[in-house]
Amino acid sequence: MHVLITNDDGPPGKDSPYIAYFIQKLRELTDWDISVALPDCQKSWIGKAHFVGKTMTASYITPAAEPELPYEGPYYKKKNDGSEEWVLLDGTPASCAQVGIHHLFKEKGPVDLVIAGPNYGRNSSAVFILSSGTIGGAMEGALCGVPAIGVSFAYSSRNHVADHINTACSVSVRLIKHLCETWPKDDSVDLFSINVPLGPELREDVKIMYTNILANRWGSAFEYVEDPITVQADGTVVEQTDRLEPTEEDGKLTFKWLPNLAAVTGTTADEPTGTDKWAIGEGYVSVSPLKANFQGAPGLSGELKLTPSDAQSKTASLPQFTAVITYPPESYIYPLLVANLKKVAPGVEIKTDPSDPVLEEGSGVKVLHYADYEDLNFERMMGDDEMYLACSYIYRKALIRKNFLAHSIANYAVKHPDTILKRNFPESYELELDYAEYLDEMLDDIYEFRDQLQEEKNWWILKPSMSDRGQGIRIFKTFQELQEIFESFEESDDEEEEEEEEEGEPKSISEGNGIVTSQIRHFLIQRYIEKPLLLPSCGMRKFHIRTYVVASQALKVYVYKDMLALFAKQRYSSPDEIADLEIHLTNTCLQGDKVDEGSVRRFWDLEGFDKEKVWDQIKATTAETFAAAVGLGRVHFQPIPNAFEIYGLDFLVDEDLTTRLLEVNAYPDFGQTGEDLKVLVDGLFACVADQIVVPFFGGESRQGGLSEEKGNRLALVYEQDVSGGW
Repeated sequence: MHVLITNDDGPPGKDSPYIAYFIQKLRELTDWDISVALPDCQKSWIGKAHFVGKTMTASYITPAAEPELPYEGPYYKKKNDGSEEWVLLDGTPASCAQVGIHHLFKEKGPVDLVIAGPNYGRNSSAVFILSSGTIGGAMEGALCGVPAIGVSFAYSSRNHVADHINTACSVSVRLIKHLCETWPKDDSVDLFSINVPLGPELREDVKIMYTNILANRWGSAFEYVEDPITVQADGTVVEQTDRLEPTEEDGKLTFKWLPNLAAVTGTTADEPTGTDKWAIGEGYVSVSPLKANFQGAPGLSGELKLTPSDAQSKTASLPQFTAVITYPPESYIYPLLVANLKKVAPGVEIKTDPSDPVLEEGSGVKVLHYADYEDLNFERMMGDDEMYLACSYIYRKALIRKNFLAHSIANYAVKHPDTILKRNFPESYELELDYAEYLDEMLDDIYEFRDQLQEEKNWWILKPSMSDRGQGIRIFKTFQELQEIFESFEESDDEEEEEEEEEGEPKSISEGNGIVTSQIRHFLIQRYIEKPLLLPSCGMRKFHIRTYVVASQALKVYVYKDMLALFAKQRYSSPDEIADLEIHLTNTCLQGDKVDEGSVRRFWDLEGFDKEKVWDQIKATTAETFAAAVGLGRVHFQPIPNAFEIYGLDFLVDEDLTTRLLEVNAYPDFGQTGEDLKVLVDGLFACVADQIVVPFFGGESRQGGLSEEKGNRLALVYEQDVSGGW
């Protein structure tokens, strides 16, 4: 496409600061054949004028390689050495368009588009647009039968910054391309007038509005001058106040050009919406479709949206925010968090100091805080739901404490008798115990379990309510075995006993076998699943599925499709045959340095069973588990709008493919995934950054609108608005 560029500000310089940047951006973003014909000096406020009877002369300049550098010339004979040359004419913008279309560039073929500008200043409202040499040049192109566009930069300051000019040029070129591709074919539009608000606030994704021309009026543009004046050849008016002798100028009426432009550029509260002046006042780009008879073109109104630029395709427009990540840089998750945040928000600032002032309420800084639970700012979390996003809820024991989880599910099942949780959560009993000697008495409170225990038919698993990483888990079948388990917890060496006596503390179940005293007053007893799914391809070892679940704000719950399968160390045998925990416990943390390559695998790589059936159960069970937690009350689970949390849910599949939830873990140990499958955790953080963090700070998720079938790895399984107050 052959494009002719003209303007009313002349060649690059103080009066024409944009033209070099604009043509450079045209060459970067298009493959158009560009010709340039400009007035040889500033010709603003001249409208669509021609100098009748004037013979114009052409000269040439060679533009510099960079917009900030001076051009070479002018000279009057073309070099014809293959270098780029622009033509200067000692005429008006309209004359430049005329001569450029019909005479200067015939070897390139017909001109397909005339672009006039970018003008040094706005051309919005009737007062400006009817006087504008920029719009006059575009109007001339339209009257010659060539589509034309006038571009004006409504600057907010004369102290220009190259980055701001480049942004305005980029927006303008993309907009011009869009208008060319969508130009009405019914002759309803001859030309467009574009006004771009130039300043630090301008962004690539600025709102663009179709507008009409504000039909404003103005007062006097001149001032009566009593003293004699002299008008120089360049049109400059110079007052003569120091002459001693009268001249022939004395006694003549004289008027000085002195328009009150502030009266026609300032915004007012009652400015009519939909006009070009209104759009500029709102910080929008204004696009006014016109006929070449100064009649507005009907049929185009409302917002105009462009196809995103390449830069926007890679990352959604996102307000700046600071990420405070208080994990060591050498930790497993730190580099994954940083890399994924920078992908979706390249300008994000990363901090690691938990005492940084940006974390304090009133700092005025938008903050993502990813830290251990005790390092979060709970006061700000509860009082600043627009500027502070935390990686954990405050109240969530209905999920992460094993006894509370069982309690919430039991309550839910009473109200929802058809729930999948009746089948997909193991039979469970809560036990509160301070001392092993009171075990028999405490079992009286859970007589259903006592009756089954006395039959000695089933195996059971004992879990401290608040332990993690497999600490304190035991299996048993008889009352005697359970009694021995609690007695073993109370065993301690002489040094520990002496310390307790010196501190005056009563003897209770202590920190034996990896159990912290404060964690083991409450226990959960569950029926042991004796017939787990065993896969020949995986050595017939028992395994559980580690599923990452993201709860966001108040409240959406997502299940991450890429899951892990964690295997026990040894081949499975019934506990009646071998009761060794290495056979029956699948938590790889318990394997220590003995973890082998086959202990952690990708779930979807497993073979020999219907994985989709398992996946469907995981989604349904997760959804109803969170519904149960919500139903238990806000003291136990309170989602809030400015927090999200990643949980690790463990599921066990039996030989019938019934998929049971075992527990919910807060702050799951991502490190157990290992280096080989680090990509799985990386993908999780990518989803969280894009679909949770970006929208919170005002950006647009790239994957949030996709379904699971179309590649979104976060499956939305539960949604309920629980954001109301107490």
